[in-house]
Amino acid sequence: MDIYAQSVVPSVQKARLVFNSKDPFVPSFVQNSLLPSVNPQEIYASRIHGRRILLDNPIGKGDKKPQKKKKKSTANCNIPRISGSWSLDAHQAKFDLFVPLHQLWMGYMSELLALNSAEPPSSASAHPKLLKADFSGSFISVQASKNPSLSSIQGIVLHESENTFVIITRDNKTKVLPKQNTIFTLCVPATSVSHSLPSAATIVLDIPHLAFTLYGNQFRFRASDRAGRKFKSKETVEL
Repeated sequence: MDIYAQSVVPSVQKARLVFNSKDPFVPSFVQNSLLPSVNPQEIYASRIHGRRILLDNPIGKGDKKPQKKKKKSTANCNIPRISGSWSLDAHQAKFDLFVPLHQLWMGYMSELLALNSAEPPSSASAHPKLLKADFSGSFISVQASKNPSLSSIQGIVLHESENTFVIITRDNKTKVLPKQNTIFTLCVPATSVSHSLPSAATIVLDIPHLAFTLYGNQFRFRASDRAGRKFKSKETVEL
């Protein structure tokens, strides 16, 4: 048989094909699928014959309207984003510039601890308040550390993060002190400093003060996290 020979099948482009069968497939399939306890012919005639039946569930498959893309607001496009860690301009790294900040912190401690000019506060009432205090502007020193190069460093706290203190020393150098494996000494005024200080360069070491020990391993929280955190008493651990 030559498969490339002209086909002898008559053209059916405009003709309508009709298939006839004594036993059509749909009635036979439906009636054979029903249980014998019911009347298949009656069910086919009343529910299927002459009706349009959808063979698929169209619910949820309709044409979804295309969602319009939201236009991004261009109001803040020209504003540069500031990212990265905290930093300080080298020209502003001077100890004397931050002494007024330290004096403001001493006034903050006077109000927080309810200091008066008569007697210093008790440690039982001061400890819970110091745990939730802001240390930016405080004066701290390293009492002990696993890193020998950090020993005896002291200065005003410029920035506190979860794991570090950034301080500026008397010789105008900024130091990053890790809290982990470090023990700090925090000095607070013993009496109220709401009145004028002896001089503009007075720091907490120049007046009667109290020294508290901070264990960095147990103090690794941000200032905002400490404000709403409940601390439990723990035994002192070694470095």
